[in-house]
Amino acid sequence: MSKRKSPRTANRKPLAAGVPIHDTFERLDLNDPGDLDEGLGRLIHHLETGYFLTWEAVIRQEQDLPLTREHQQALSQLIDFRDQGADRILYIDEMPRPSEPWYALARKIAPRLLQEPYLTNALYYDATLEGWPALVECLHKQTQALSLPEGVHTPLDIFPVDLRHRLWLQTCFDALHGLGQEDELTLANPEQQDRVEWFINLLREHKDSVQYFDLTLDDLLTRVILPPKDRALLIEMMRKNLNLPTPQSRLAEFLEAPLHEEPSP
Repeated sequence: MSKRKSPRTANRKPLAAGVPIHDTFERLDLNDPGDLDEGLGRLIHHLETGYFLTWEAVIRQEQDLPLTREHQQALSQLIDFRDQGADRILYIDEMPRPSEPWYALARKIAPRLLQEPYLTNALYYDATLEGWPALVECLHKQTQALSLPEGVHTPLDIFPVDLRHRLWLQTCFDALHGLGQEDELTLANPEQQDRVEWFINLLREHKDSVQYFDLTLDDLLTRVILPPKDRALLIEMMRKNLNLPTPQSRLAEFLEAPLHEEPSP
């Protein structure tokens, strides 16, 4: 994702007493997997519907801060936005202003999406299986007109780099999820062996994360835990497909060549 030429940074003043606010995660325990699913869904919904953008425009107008074209467009869609007798906007579509900026909420969600170690035979909620790619896609599409914290240039930069790489690796593990949950869900079943090629292709797509942790195959298999039989089969198949000398070889070096082909001399 390219850096913005002139990133807008948030500059909020304290709210006056009595101004209603909306807590996106109200009554949710984000350490509970079911509530985490719900919290992620609420955050994405608020971003997609323009809730944060409209309120940001209102707050910047209140504070006499510069407005972008997107802010002005959002304000132009508010027909009668002031409560009678109020000196500021209190509700938009019956919703008060957010209690925290979008990026503060995203920072609460992202670390909780991480499952370490990742067990292929465990039952996970959608937030663990699909949450990070869904959040990244939403941020990429929906935050270009929103302000960022000071010193941050792209939406993903709101998260620590180590966390981002861990979550991208977890995305790769989706190819192996389910192994061991049922008798037929095993790499010993020829119908399940395409998972290995899918896994390798995902690792190749996120090779920068493999490089970031300087992973070997042995290292990788401390992060994703398979049943013993499947672990042995995965090692065998990955070594064959990648021409990997040993499980202790640096994995990133062997993600360059296409599958089933000898690496170029």
